[in-house]
Amino acid sequence: MFTFAVLIVWAAWLAVYDWRRRRLPNWLLIVGVMVGGTYGMAHGAMPYGARLSDSAGTAVLALVVFWPAYRMGWMGAGDVKLCAVLGWLAGVKGLMVVLLAGSILVGLFGLAILLPRIAEHLSSTKLDPRLRNRIPYGTGLALAFIGWTVTRIYPGLSPL
Repeated sequence: MFTFAVLIVWAAWLAVYDWRRRRLPNWLLIVGVMVGGTYGMAHGAMPYGARLSDSAGTAVLALVVFWPAYRMGWMGAGDVKLCAVLGWLAGVKGLMVVLLAGSILVGLFGLAILLPRIAEHLSSTKLDPRLRNRIPYGTGLALAFIGWTVTRIYPGLSPL
């Protein structure tokens, strides 16, 4: 339970940091790796039940899958590394749930940004080019991770 509380605080810190600065610092991502690794070494499994080897494989897979998105400018490097850390902590199943929920949240962030500008866009010839850089994907992932963690602590809250 203590580890889950630490991970919730860590993810909240990530969410706020990304929301305010639009970046995820390596030192803060390393904290997540260290918490998971420490827990894994002490208990023989990661905080959410995945084996250490499965979690490590998921982290590597996340880097391989999302690296091209960074190279094409669709994600920031910190977002890619966050996906790897979340894979390390939560395993494949957890990462998939967090990615789905986080992407929905980020889509809602995007709509919240776009809606006030629709009238302006319809009357102008082009959309503000800075708009695509304003959506903090890491915030959505971190908030989804918090929600997923809470449903691990209180399974009755899970919609699944």
